[in-house]
Amino acid sequence: MGGGEVAVTRPPVSARLGTTRFVTDTIRHIDPSQLRAGSPAARAVIAVCPAGVYREHGEDVVADDAACLECGACLAVVEEGLRWTYPRGGQGVSFRQG
Repeated sequence: MGGGEVAVTRPPVSARLGTTRFVTDTIRHIDPSQLRAGSPAARAVIAVCPAGVYREHGEDVVADDAACLECGACLAVVEEGLRWTYPRGGQGVSFRQG
């Protein structure tokens, strides 16, 4: 190395996400009930979600709210059919620097 470069060693993403804390709310904040399995919108939310929150179940799309990273990627790829709100205060995901 030269020219003032500094080597940075970062822990793997899995180790950094391991410090993330989830508090499951009793009120669901994701409602994909209007999405249909196999539809372009369903395929899009399933593909884009980094936490794997969405999956097809029969003809429906279901969501595991407790795993949601609250990044909003799913909202960026669908115009309708998905209701999503932030969890109540103190609920949901809490990121820790890792």
